[in-house]
Amino acid sequence: MQDRIVSCFGTGCDERFTCYQSPEDAKKAKHRNKQISKLLKQHHKEELKRLKILLLGTGESGKSTITKQMRIIHINGFNMRERTEKICDIRKNIKESIVVLLLAMHQLQIPLECEESVKSRDFILKEAGNPDIHRTSEFLDHAEKLWNDPGVQACYSRSHEYQLIDCAKYFLDKLHEIKSPAYIPSDQDILRCRCMTTAIQHIEFEVPDGGNHIKFDVYDVGGQQGERKKWIQVFDSVTAILFVVDCSSFDQTLREDPEKNRLLEALENFDQVWNNRFLKYVSVLLFINKIDILAEKIARGRDISELTKKYPDIFPDFDKFNPSASEKLQFLEAFPYQDTEPRKKSRTASRSDVHPDTVKTAVYIKHLFMKIVKGELNLKKRITKQERNWHDEHSCEYFYTCAIDTNNVQRVMNGCRTLIIQNHLRRFGII
Repeated sequence: MQDRIVSCFGTGCDERFTCYQSPEDAKKAKHRNKQISKLLKQHHKEELKRLKILLLGTGESGKSTITKQMRIIHINGFNMRERTEKICDIRKNIKESIVVLLLAMHQLQIPLECEESVKSRDFILKEAGNPDIHRTSEFLDHAEKLWNDPGVQACYSRSHEYQLIDCAKYFLDKLHEIKSPAYIPSDQDILRCRCMTTAIQHIEFEVPDGGNHIKFDVYDVGGQQGERKKWIQVFDSVTAILFVVDCSSFDQTLREDPEKNRLLEALENFDQVWNNRFLKYVSVLLFINKIDILAEKIARGRDISELTKKYPDIFPDFDKFNPSASEKLQFLEAFPYQDTEPRKKSRTASRSDVHPDTVKTAVYIKHLFMKIVKGELNLKKRITKQERNWHDEHSCEYFYTCAIDTNNVQRVMNGCRTLIIQNHLRRFGII
């Protein structure tokens, strides 16, 4: 046995086998072991100072946009090479948007209103299968003509009836600028650009806090149903979870399952995360995101009542729901001001630029998620029996966010940072 160990590991194996060639070799091996133990202990100590944050949520909830904001805020944003590389993705977003609009027009039987648009429509549909057509100026010219057609605009107003990416209007409105050979994407363009996350994205940065520099490791995992099996790969030693919810998705279905409502899917997904036995000691920061798109939908006459009536066992009566004055104020303080809107110094539970139903809907959705936290709403059957004190070791805090607004995200992240650090220190018995 001894000979086999020596042949495999050489003369530096454990002392109990007495297979060192001399006492000096044994002394060196012991010293080497001591150094390794010291390094491992130091590494473990450094790891305790590193905060691992996991971004979870359903597809297209805005997780990747939050990650981009972290780069802008903490890692000096994007260099020129990265900006120019994004031009191709932006053009792909334009291609996807205009093709989806044209197909939806056919499905919804909405005609074009300008005769010259017919030629552009035929060109776009004919070249839809060409993987490089978005690179040509001819394609962008036809897309711009179509976007200006009243029929296409009418189809866009019904975008809740089909799958259209959120950035469609933003980039189609900017086509004249994007067509220019001198075009360089801005931070806002990069934030708006949609690219599906199909792998685990990882960024790390340091944040000053009380004279020290706190290291953050942030992991963004795809939210589509097929990508969620990867989530468990990054559960180990997680400090906190940022769960991102698209609060404007109440009237949309999943891309991967046209029968499944997106908000209901988000609620079920959150239920699984909050009650997951592997995350029993991990606190959750709930980002109620896309409040800007929610406001746009409410302004177009959309409301959540249809969904609440379809699932009365899950959703309380929206018409009877009345948020408190403090809840209204909390949302309005988070909602971004337009550049032209003067900021009021006095705190008030109303704003001229925010429809009351926008506030009501956002607070209503917040209540749904907090009912899961309180155990008042159970959407998934429990595999593991929960005792009364199951959730005593973690908490859930919520924030209203607009992922494309850097100031909003920075304010929210400043608020989250203290919570994350405190939870981390408490978890390891430091406080």
